[in-house]
Amino acid sequence: MEKQSILYASSKPTKMNYVFFGNYRDKTGKYHEYMDINGMEHRGFSLTQPTLALDVSQESHKLLDEFLQEHPLVKSKSWTRTNVREKQNKETTEVLNSAQAIIEAAKMNTQEVYDFAKLAGLGKNSNVDVLRAKIITLAQNDAKKFIKIHFDPEKSYRTFIVDALVSKKLSYENATFMYGKQAIGVSEEQVIVWLKDNKDIYAILRQELRGGESSVKQRKPIEKKPYNTKEVKAEARSEKIKK
Repeated sequence: MEKQSILYASSKPTKMNYVFFGNYRDKTGKYHEYMDINGMEHRGFSLTQPTLALDVSQESHKLLDEFLQEHPLVKSKSWTRTNVREKQNKETTEVLNSAQAIIEAAKMNTQEVYDFAKLAGLGKNSNVDVLRAKIITLAQNDAKKFIKIHFDPEKSYRTFIVDALVSKKLSYENATFMYGKQAIGVSEEQVIVWLKDNKDIYAILRQELRGGESSVKQRKPIEKKPYNTKEVKAEARSEKIKK
């Protein structure tokens, strides 16, 4: 049978010379009593070392682990419990994700570099190589954040919102995004929905941001219902409650 290692360690190893894990009740009121492999009941389990390595593929170690893992000393983090295999798998996944993120960052084209920098808040440095270096560093140190931003299906909308705010095509007032005098959302997600509902306006604003002149006069936004600031905020609160 393959070894399954569990490691218990004291949070203060240099000061630890003896500890007694007494029998206890958990939060549900269930009483936990240490019982060895021979069925003998004990008042608890004592230890004179700052660490304890168990192989839960062995029945005696499994029984001890079941007793210790919910113990108040572990729950209070005076002692930590580490599943060695899970930790190794997690570290392996993180390394692989980081490597993939670095590869993706390195092959970004110039526009992708600038767009990512806007969304990640990496500054307005116009030197693409400096920005690319920052992005690669982020990919190495926080692959999860890089992947979330880079592969976001709504990335083009989020980039547009940033550019539109800078160019004042949209504004942000009193914690609300505005198109002219109309409230269009209190979050980026709500603004994205509005942009999708108003494709003509979105297309015109994108053209204007690229430096072109609009061939169509500003159109009135599609309104499925009265959409003022109070209603937008109320909708946001409702969404949070549903989540």
